[in-house]
Amino acid sequence: MAPKSGVKKVCGVGINDSKEITIIIHNKKVVWKCPYYVKWVSMLHRCYKNTYKNPTYSGCTVCEEWIYFSNFKSWMEQQDWEGKDLDKDLLVYQNKVYSPETCCFVNKEINNFITLHSNKRGDFPLGVYYNSNKNKIVSQCANGDGVSEYLGYYETPEQAHKAWQKAKIERGEILKLKQTNSLISQGLTRVINKLKYDLENNLETTDL
Repeated sequence: MAPKSGVKKVCGVGINDSKEITIIIHNKKVVWKCPYYVKWVSMLHRCYKNTYKNPTYSGCTVCEEWIYFSNFKSWMEQQDWEGKDLDKDLLVYQNKVYSPETCCFVNKEINNFITLHSNKRGDFPLGVYYNSNKNKIVSQCANGDGVSEYLGYYETPEQAHKAWQKAKIERGEILKLKQTNSLISQGLTRVINKLKYDLENNLETTDL
């Protein structure tokens, strides 16, 4: 269904076709925002606004169905979303499209697990950085809180990266045991299998 001409689009793309109140303003201050609307707008911003600030979202799009707020809201109402983040990366490898088939809501622990931290490592592989004070190569892996945990010193970046891969697999298996949502478990299995494949074939893991 094509939007009416003259309708103001959110982020130049989204259509708020809902008749429900999405924002309440009192004394010129926003006192309430519809949580479904907040998630929808945030998704549109990631794909269509300021992607130069976060190149991770470069090339990402929102499916035609979710261009309309009412459709996104209907889907979100059926999800376990409270206190969780909308994720497009867990279920499908190298996914670039936000859609009902490719997205799910994940808690902070899972979000931290699938987020690859590249700060401090420079040109080294994931989970590896050079400690100039000790003149040694260090391996580290983020725990469930997103805090990097020390795994040890290694002779080569390759050895340090393998230690990171092994630690990442172990953390993934522990996370999987906690899940009650089969869809999340399937997503974690995909990520774990990707890490195992890289490790067993002496490949550097560059993404999940």
